[in-house]
Amino acid sequence: MTTRFNYMRAHSENAGFVFALIVIIAAFMSPVHARASKLVDNLKAGKDQTVVCFGTSLTATGQWVADLGKWLNTLDPAGKARATVHKSGLSGQASQTGLNNLQSKVIKFNPNTVIIEFAINDAYEGPNYSPKHPDYGITVEKSKANLAAMIERIQNALPGAEIIIQTMNPVWNSPNGSGVSATSRPGLAAYYEGYVQVAKKYNLLLVDHYKNWIKLREADPELYKKYLRDGTHPTPEGSSAITFPEIKKALTGCASFGCPNDEP
Repeated sequence: MTTRFNYMRAHSENAGFVFALIVIIAAFMSPVHARASKLVDNLKAGKDQTVVCFGTSLTATGQWVADLGKWLNTLDPAGKARATVHKSGLSGQASQTGLNNLQSKVIKFNPNTVIIEFAINDAYEGPNYSPKHPDYGITVEKSKANLAAMIERIQNALPGAEIIIQTMNPVWNSPNGSGVSATSRPGLAAYYEGYVQVAKKYNLLLVDHYKNWIKLREADPELYKKYLRDGTHPTPEGSSAITFPEIKKALTGCASFGCPNDEP
């Protein structure tokens, strides 16, 4: 009888432990517990914020930057906190130039949040970079090292600043552009994966646009080409339809977990 009682008690305790574990896992998987960006949290708390968007022509000409600024300035329920968004895009440049200009393009603005992308031009192997150009011949490892150096310099200069990493869109050889956007970036996917790895290493928020653009390319090739008319740069329509929504999801903590329909 004692043996039977001990077995039942042990079984009950194990069942209770399993149930508690399931509850804990479910809680953390809930959208309510998805980690939002500090940028979003601070604006909702009524604190003014400064943001620097730092990258290539995908930042310099990207409609997503204006969309981001407009949305951020709707987050304070009292309507008082403002987000100042600086567009520090370096068209035609890659991460070595970005690193060389970090002080003037990022740090001098004393931002609360920095959003970085350079991988698309790090992957460039075309004739636009001569051997004397600082961005010539950037390997995947050099791309990762430059990104890591940017992160560490920002963290040292601006303790507490939030850093967000982005992969961007794929490319194709459009006749409406150079015609060699993809040919000149044969290893682009590896460079984006390098950004994913660095973001993970430093425990930073990652906005992974690349996977969403690939999904679009597979689901609707014609729309994909329409949104990337020149083969490299999303049109304003494409940036608003594909790029900005993923940024919004990531900043609100919804990219991995999903959010309720009323998420702002």
